[in-house]
Amino acid sequence: MKSTKYGVLVLGAVLAWSLPVMAAGGFDKLGQSGMTFLKVGPVARAAAMGDAYTGVSTGATGCFYNPAGLGFLTGRVDAVAGQVSWIADIKIASAAAGMPIELGGNRFAVVGISYVGMDYGQIYGTVINKGSANGAYSDIGNLEPSEFLLGLTLAKQFTDKFSLGLTGKYVNQGLPWYRFGNATYAVPPPDNLGAIPTVGDSLSEFAARNFVFDAGTLYRTGFGSTTVSMSIRNFSRKTTHVIDAFTTPMTFHIGVAGNAFDPLPMLGEMGHKLLIAADGIHPPDHPEKVALGGEYSFRDMVFIRGGYAFNNDARTWNTGFGVKYGYAGFVGAFDYAYADMGGSLGSVNYFTISFAMQ
Repeated sequence: MKSTKYGVLVLGAVLAWSLPVMAAGGFDKLGQSGMTFLKVGPVARAAAMGDAYTGVSTGATGCFYNPAGLGFLTGRVDAVAGQVSWIADIKIASAAAGMPIELGGNRFAVVGISYVGMDYGQIYGTVINKGSANGAYSDIGNLEPSEFLLGLTLAKQFTDKFSLGLTGKYVNQGLPWYRFGNATYAVPPPDNLGAIPTVGDSLSEFAARNFVFDAGTLYRTGFGSTTVSMSIRNFSRKTTHVIDAFTTPMTFHIGVAGNAFDPLPMLGEMGHKLLIAADGIHPPDHPEKVALGGEYSFRDMVFIRGGYAFNNDARTWNTGFGVKYGYAGFVGAFDYAYADMGGSLGSVNYFTISFAMQ
């Protein structure tokens, strides 16, 4: 009972601290942020549920969505890898793995590692140059921007109901810059250079780097399978690119999830489960959003998912499926998600495979 009260008090304190920040002011206080690839969730199961996943992510996927979820890892190792076919032919690769740490024969905590990398391909580069031969622009060759993160997560399950987690991420953003003579400019450079690039001018890359942090809690209420969770993602100091400083997309999530069939144990005995999840989301550059998601599963082997994001400019509805099979202590799964980005952006496809050893 004391441990349960402790979990409730800690969770309440964290929520009490975050809610005033989320609700401050009587109007939308929207800003800008950089390194926006940090906002993209790379896991197919989460995407299919509309990213209503803060209270659902357990195991290695917690490295991406809620580090506290890693604390509820039950086996010896859990790993996930995937690829996203994003808009404009952009590819996103990701991987994460987690395993428990033991001290004195008892489990002390769970540690995880994660990676996300963006592949933009080659972009044909031009810069405004009124002194060029065509009077408008100059060719500067192919641009190859790059972005990636490497993460380290530590999570601890304090009781059978409550877990805390923290993720530290090293983030690298390689953005092109261009050298005109002895001067260096970010791409695109100012339009008043008034000079034609010469053979000595060069195109290179400037790397903006930073350390970014996620923190989260996950609490199993004891009311059936209902969980209440909270996470803060992408907290850091400002990042500087050349001379301009920008913030990372720090985002607050509060989530609730549970099995809608809890009051119907007969359905559970037959292998049916209907997971319902909801997330309240406070981003820095958009009004508050609400994500709703659902997952129907049969005998924990076949999964059908759907999700919807309210007050979202793009990617409102999502769907997907998954299959899972276990044998002799090994469990493997494949998940797919489809997201409609709306308008001219088209659709996005997510592919994820996962592996666990009990």
